[in-house]
Amino acid sequence: MDTMKERITLRALTVQDTDILMALTGNPEVVRYLPGMIQDRRYAAAWIEGLTADDHELMVLLDGRVIGECSLTVHGDSGEIGLMLFPDHWRKGCGTEIVLQLTDLARKPGLREITAVTSPKNTACIGLLQKLGFARHAAGWIPAEEDPEKKSGSAVQH
Repeated sequence: MDTMKERITLRALTVQDTDILMALTGNPEVVRYLPGMIQDRRYAAAWIEGLTADDHELMVLLDGRVIGECSLTVHGDSGEIGLMLFPDHWRKGCGTEIVLQLTDLARKPGLREITAVTSPKNTACIGLLQKLGFARHAAGWIPAEEDPEKKSGSAVQH
């Protein structure tokens, strides 16, 4: 049987993905903890067209079928990861594989820090991040081994 790692692929977001992106951001379950998501199709298409090679806005495919969107946003030597999946793919291992692929992508340019920001109410995302070794930090969730508070001996917030 194929593993989730073999089944999940990420590819660059293109203007042809506008309708799928609108379906994601228009789904109240998907954006429950993501206020301010793009709701206008023309604005979304213009935003996608403005992306550069340095932008890491990616479509998530499972067995070749788009099931969501994810991103790695680079700020200097820090990267922030994020993801959205259609609800029928929640709690099936897809999120785990996506976060693993995003953290691998973030490590390639040698980013000093990887963060993920989520609502304190999004317990599923928090559980996923904790399972993958992220720790709560003032800037969001970071892999525990990168936590400056832990390295300095200070307590990590939980």
